[in-house]
Amino acid sequence: MGELQGKRVLLVEDELFIAMHAEEILRDLGAEIVGPASSLQEAWSFVENETFDCAMLDRNLNGEFSDELAQELKRRGVAVILASGYGPIASDRGLIVVSKPYDENMIAAAFRSVMKEQ
Repeated sequence: MGELQGKRVLLVEDELFIAMHAEEILRDLGAEIVGPASSLQEAWSFVENETFDCAMLDRNLNGEFSDELAQELKRRGVAVILASGYGPIASDRGLIVVSKPYDENMIAAAFRSVMKEQ
């Protein structure tokens, strides 16, 4: 059984091939994918119109940062991990950051960690 079996995961990623790779990883972990959203506007639309248990957010979406979205989801009780090619920064307080390039083990460990905190 996968780490995310039975969980709906919002995926936010602006790079097509990275989104496809992330979808494959999340599905292998047992998740049902919501999205992927390729912009903050699209991500907020999913937040308003869909239900999900977890979220995997690319931090930098064509120059727009998903930090506010991550904090709002966390406030709502959604398990959130950020994916970043730039590493953790000061505004990550309380957020799990996975560095790109990532693999299935890294994503599984990040979700295990963030779900344990809830």
